[in-house]
Amino acid sequence: MMNAKDPVRIVFSEEDTLFRLMEMAIIRNKTPEGEKTLNYFFGPDHSAALQVLTTMADRLGLPGAMQSIVCADDAALAQAMPLADFLVTETTTITREHLRASAGRTKLIQKFGRDCRNIDLAAARDAGIRVANLVRFSSLSSADHITALLLALARNLLSAHRAVLARRDPALKPQFEKAPPRNKFNWGSIRNIRVLAEHTLGLIGLGENSGEVAKRARLFGMRVLYYKRQRLSAEEETALGGVQYVDFDGLLAQSDFVSIHVPYGKQTEKMIGVEALGKMKRGAYLINAARGGIVDEEALYQALKSGQLAGAALDVYRYEPVPPDCPLLELDNVLWTPHISGGEPEFMLREAEDVLANIARVLRGDAPTGLVSAHKG
Repeated sequence: MMNAKDPVRIVFSEEDTLFRLMEMAIIRNKTPEGEKTLNYFFGPDHSAALQVLTTMADRLGLPGAMQSIVCADDAALAQAMPLADFLVTETTTITREHLRASAGRTKLIQKFGRDCRNIDLAAARDAGIRVANLVRFSSLSSADHITALLLALARNLLSAHRAVLARRDPALKPQFEKAPPRNKFNWGSIRNIRVLAEHTLGLIGLGENSGEVAKRARLFGMRVLYYKRQRLSAEEETALGGVQYVDFDGLLAQSDFVSIHVPYGKQTEKMIGVEALGKMKRGAYLINAARGGIVDEEALYQALKSGQLAGAALDVYRYEPVPPDCPLLELDNVLWTPHISGGEPEFMLREAEDVLANIARVLRGDAPTGLVSAHKG
């Protein structure tokens, strides 16, 4: 049980850059780890962001006596759980043993994201601990961006944009046309325009970001296929608008647009290489807003040059910023964005505040938002 004089302790179940931002907000001061995160997102001049973070707890009405524990491993988490007034978790498995250790003290488990499958919800109910989830602002941003890339490829906006700019004559003095209005249908002779409702989107991996993409694509009338290691339940597939599970090769063969949504690691290094690209429908499109190392860029270059792929939209690259001598920069059928699917750095501050605001609600005696599992009674 918590002593009235004890500080409020917030335990983070794992090491995470966003958790380090939250830690600075909790203790109202900068830390070496948090400063590294600020440098990554904001660059060396991050004083404004630091000011937002170190004043956040007071703005939310959080108590002055607070402690943060960021767990480096499972052993550290097991040791911290009996001290946890609040637990914030993203991917760590939260077991019945963890929850038994914190029963009677922990007021809320805050999932940093929507999917709570890493938390034993039945055990949380038995322990009398509420669980809340969060729709991450960066997930909404990513889904918007990937959908925008999908639309840009389908409408061939790169060619359309270039066709209009090609009309400019630098020898003429700029002026606005005074003649009566005149219309000319498709005067740029843009071809290869696709209507999404007649095409298939394939999602390699289906998590929170891609789930939002799936819902948007289904609203456009697209058939949406997905491949992941563990198939969703029928209820989950329906909740995403009616997505269909297929194996990896089936997804590549059937999809007009393939979007990558798996984490980068040894198993996904150059996952999309010569073999996978060769199995895609000729004239299909590839979208990558996950991580650059998942795609073999040399193989992608050849697939785009040969016409095996009609185009690609890339928000991420193996080495960022993209090197100036990268051969992909020569191609007219690649749509580039500079790793912005997650939005602006300030979005990370927004997510930190969303988590701490829910903790503040509970401390005030209010119900948390995003309540998934209510305690007994």
